[in-house]
Amino acid sequence: MEQLLHWFDLIGIVVFAFTGVLAAGHKQMDLFGAVVLACVTATGGGTTRDMILNIPVFWLQDTHYLWIAAVTGVISFYLIRYLQVPMRLLMVADAMGLAVFVVIGTQKVLELGHSPTIAIVMGVMTGTFGGLIRDILAGDIPLLLRREIYATAALAGAATLVLLRASGKVPGEAVVATAVLVTLAIRLAALRWNLSAPIARFGNK
Repeated sequence: MEQLLHWFDLIGIVVFAFTGVLAAGHKQMDLFGAVVLACVTATGGGTTRDMILNIPVFWLQDTHYLWIAAVTGVISFYLIRYLQVPMRLLMVADAMGLAVFVVIGTQKVLELGHSPTIAIVMGVMTGTFGGLIRDILAGDIPLLLRREIYATAALAGAATLVLLRASGKVPGEAVVATAVLVTLAIRLAALRWNLSAPIARFGNK
C-alpha cells in the first residue's frame, strides 16, 4: 500500500509540474518562470495542507520531491519548445494530477488520525491548491473558481476513498485506485461534454 501511494505521489509531482510548464508556455515565460510554476504547482497543495495541519512540510523532509518537480520543469520547458502543445493537454494533465493528489492528501490525513470530514477537506485542498497557485501566478482565473466541475470531482474522489475505507470490505490498493478513477472520470467527463456546475444569478439576469 505504501509503495503504491509513493508511486502515485511521484506521478502527481511530475504531472502537476508539467502542467505548470504548459501554463508558463502559454504565457511565454522564460525558463526560470517555467520552473517556478512547475515547483509551486507540484508542491503547493501539499504544502498548504501540511502547514494547516501543523506538521513538517513534505518536501522539506524529503527534498527529492522538489528536485523531481524542478527537473521535470526543465525537461518540459525544452520539450514544449519543439512541440505544438494544445491547451486541452493542460486540462487533461491537470485532471490526472488532481485525481492523484486528492487521494494522496485524503489518505495521508486519515492516517494521521483526523476525522473523515477533515480528511476530505484536506484532500480537496491537496488536489486543487497547487493548480490554484499556478493559475494565479500565470494571470488566469483559477480552475477552482470557474464554472467547470473541478472541486466537485475532487470532493467525489475524497469521499469515495473515505467511504470505501470505512466499509472495511475493499482492499487498500483497490480503495486508492477506485478513488483516483472516480475523480479522474468525473473531471474528464466534464471536459469531454463541457459539463459545468450551476451559477449564481441575480434577479432575472
